[in-house]
Amino acid sequence: MANQPLSGEGASASSPVPGTQKKVHRNYLIVGTILGILVILIIAAFLTLSVKADLPPDPGTGYPYTTTYAVLIPDGLPIRIAETPILVLTSGNELIMKIGDQNEKFVAGQTKTISERRAEFRALAIPLLSTNYLIEATYRGRSGPNADFFLIVRTSRQVPSFLIERILPAEIQARPA
Repeated sequence: MANQPLSGEGASASSPVPGTQKKVHRNYLIVGTILGILVILIIAAFLTLSVKADLPPDPGTGYPYTTTYAVLIPDGLPIRIAETPILVLTSGNELIMKIGDQNEKFVAGQTKTISERRAEFRALAIPLLSTNYLIEATYRGRSGPNADFFLIVRTSRQVPSFLIERILPAEIQARPA
């Protein structure tokens, strides 16, 4: 008698309602499947993240957002930033920078505004963000085998730093200043 429940409540508590465990298992399976699909989509979006940075700018755009960077660019090594070829050649205190089809000549300490453009960020071929940008570059001289720049990047929309970091090649050393 010690093993038998004393009231009807104990009897109903020890035996589950038929089908309840199957419903709970099915709900966990559905939630797990949805989470798995979301994780796969997020990974695919991250892996397919691309940027087209050499588009014509939208006219009449203001630049309320500003970010500054200290940047080291390797001298004489062709690199690509967001599909745009860049080549830096230094000689003494002078530098010639080829950005796409444009050449810019700098002397140490000189600041130049690099032409206004528009960048479009995409993931899974879907546009995520489009912003006009303007870069003010100050050539600070050579630092070992690199050209040392201070960049002021002005944008028409706020751009998350992880998007900017994603488009910079490993050859460039850039850090917020």
